[in-house]
Amino acid sequence: MKKLRVLFFGTWGYGRAGLEGILNSKNVEIVQVYTKWNPDKPDKYMDQVRELALNNNIPVFNTLKEICSTTEFNNSILSHKNIDFVFSCCFDRIFKPDILNFPKIKSLNVHPSLLPKYRGVKPLENAIIHGEKEIGITIHELEKELDSGKIIHQIGGIPISEKMTFKELYNKQCIIIKKIIQQFFDSPEHYLKNAKTQNISDISWAPRLPFAIEDKSTVWEIRNRAKLLK
Repeated sequence: MKKLRVLFFGTWGYGRAGLEGILNSKNVEIVQVYTKWNPDKPDKYMDQVRELALNNNIPVFNTLKEICSTTEFNNSILSHKNIDFVFSCCFDRIFKPDILNFPKIKSLNVHPSLLPKYRGVKPLENAIIHGEKEIGITIHELEKELDSGKIIHQIGGIPISEKMTFKELYNKQCIIIKKIIQQFFDSPEHYLKNAKTQNISDISWAPRLPFAIEDKSTVWEIRNRAKLLK
């Protein structure tokens, strides 16, 4: 069986989970991984996608903005041949239209919320402070507008309780990220055929918060801190 050729884009823990999900998909060939790292400042959190890729003998391209221009970034992507999917998971660069239309099949993104709720950069954090009872993961089409593309696949059911820590919730999302990606690549035609347009009346946003959240912070602590700032 011919394998699907994929360019993967990701950073941090979500990105590592996404890469693990694709690595566990038997019908996928990862042609190259795009992630950022600072060669002068090793960071166990930022470097984990790069390390996983290298441990699996996958070529890695450094997208750190200080050393990689937009032109270099785009030219690297477009230099590849016969790419079926552009697939991103926690990636911090905007894809231009020529990149979105580059793969033979589709450009997709993994977003850590139940879209159309919590579009933006901090979905888990905003779900917590707004009192949500659950969070989930969505695979959606990449479009020019942020997190706006059709929903390809979605898994919810991650409960948010006040005693849970931020890290516990984050880790549960990472588990679902691996699962949802494997499910998608087990039957991509099925999920693409049944894609659903997002309901614009249900859109909410996930901006950056005015305070930092530690991994050990509980949901109760995060919510109470947010209340104090109102």
